[in-house]
Amino acid sequence: MVPLLRRSAALDEPPLHQGDLPEGPPELGSALGYVVWSQPLVRRLPVITPRWDAIRYVPRQYRRFSIELSGGFDQFDQYMAAFSGRTRSGLKRDGRKFAKLSSGSVDFRQYRTPAQIECFFALARKVSSKTYQERRLKLGFPVDPEFCAAAIALSKQDCIRGYILFLSGEPISYLYCTVRGDVVSYDHHGFDPAFAEFSPGAVLQLLALQTLFAEQRFSTFDFTPGEGCHKERFSTQSRLCGDIFVVKWRVLPILLILLHHAVDRTSQSAGTILERVNLKSALRRRLRGA
Repeated sequence: MVPLLRRSAALDEPPLHQGDLPEGPPELGSALGYVVWSQPLVRRLPVITPRWDAIRYVPRQYRRFSIELSGGFDQFDQYMAAFSGRTRSGLKRDGRKFAKLSSGSVDFRQYRTPAQIECFFALARKVSSKTYQERRLKLGFPVDPEFCAAAIALSKQDCIRGYILFLSGEPISYLYCTVRGDVVSYDHHGFDPAFAEFSPGAVLQLLALQTLFAEQRFSTFDFTPGEGCHKERFSTQSRLCGDIFVVKWRVLPILLILLHHAVDRTSQSAGTILERVNLKSALRRRLRGA
């Protein structure tokens, strides 16, 4: 394991130019370098860039999606009006379909206070335990005491927004967001796969956004690093970002970078081959249904 210092870049940080290094710690100490997750970029960077003082390695570059939340009382209506007719029709159809399933009413609740967040944890865990992300990938809603304690502390500062969608009194979808300044971050989400055909994740996302627009406190809803159809569907803008490693000229970290790059390229090639023979989506569906 190579000792590296780590930080996550904010969405509104100045973008990195072609020959520059991202802002790192003032002192590395015994660390051999640092990594900055989701650093905004002016344009795509070379994967490996040797410099006189360090090696810059950018294994992932992607669009980071977001929604502009600032505006007046009618901002949510403006947000909806900006969608294409087809997308807007699809979102409204999802809402009607779910309302019909729930006997004409939609049970949606927001959680903000420490007591509410403790209740939210239990409900979100109930949903998360049913998802393939948790059952197969062990990537469900966090349960460790440190996460819970940090969330309670943030809720005392009004820096947590939790949302749950219910059906017949049972939670079927959750969304957990943290607040930094005037930016709301899309941190954890999930839905009960038994109700996938009724789009509970999309229904909850739209209801949560309507609530956030109504608060008139926030400037941005940050979908956080990584691309995805859901994020792109609801976003109004995106920024090019990358995960950037900056390491000293030392044999071990350079060898590890070269090895990681080689493995990554092999994995991408395998994914491309699977996509061409129409196996990648089948494998993904099999994993979710297993």
